[in-house]
Amino acid sequence: MKKSVDFSIVFPVMNQADHIERVIRAHHGILTRHKISFELIAMVNGSRDTSYQVCKKIAKKLASVSTYELKESGYGLGVLHGLKQTTGKYLCYANSARVHSDELLRCIKFFLKDPNTVLYAARKKRDVWYRRFSSLIYNGFCTLFMGISSSDINGTPKIFKRSIYKKLNLQFTNSMIDVEFFDKIKRFAIPVKEFPIYRNTRHGGVSTSRFSTIFRLIKEVIHYWYMTRIRH
Repeated sequence: MKKSVDFSIVFPVMNQADHIERVIRAHHGILTRHKISFELIAMVNGSRDTSYQVCKKIAKKLASVSTYELKESGYGLGVLHGLKQTTGKYLCYANSARVHSDELLRCIKFFLKDPNTVLYAARKKRDVWYRRFSSLIYNGFCTLFMGISSSDINGTPKIFKRSIYKKLNLQFTNSMIDVEFFDKIKRFAIPVKEFPIYRNTRHGGVSTSRFSTIFRLIKEVIHYWYMTRIRH
């Protein structure tokens, strides 16, 4: 049986064999130095490279690190399966390709000032123009179409109590898990705070986001609305 910890941190991993060990070591190191009680869960899904083998190797070397593999792809799928493995009092999921260790620590410390509130990180800088422009369009569309008030719906880390995790009962296995997250927070009137982060450069690998990604996301939001408002 796993030892219970304060923070369970889930990282979906896909095709990140070139940098995921460095990321895990950095997170593990800074959280250990600051005496945070934690576990890191690398949830590898949909990878076509050796990401899982790399994660297994580092999990054998570092305490408080574990890894799991799913052959199916989907960001939300990785988050959901990773959260099921957690033991912590507080849960977190974060982008393993872009979240930096110092920003993760800052988010955790800020969250601890009011752990009854959901915290999400909002990226205040983007590395390329089309990511900034796409984010503006996407978040604006979700505000107008869904009534979701957030400057960065897909921003991570997201941190919340286990009781809130159980209440939200997240289901969506694609990128819409973040829309579902905010939609249910609004429905249940759960207090939420935004925390600004300024470093989100990619640790390595190649980003799959393109300008056309915005159209796919908007299509998925409309589908999410149909599934939760009409079909449901």
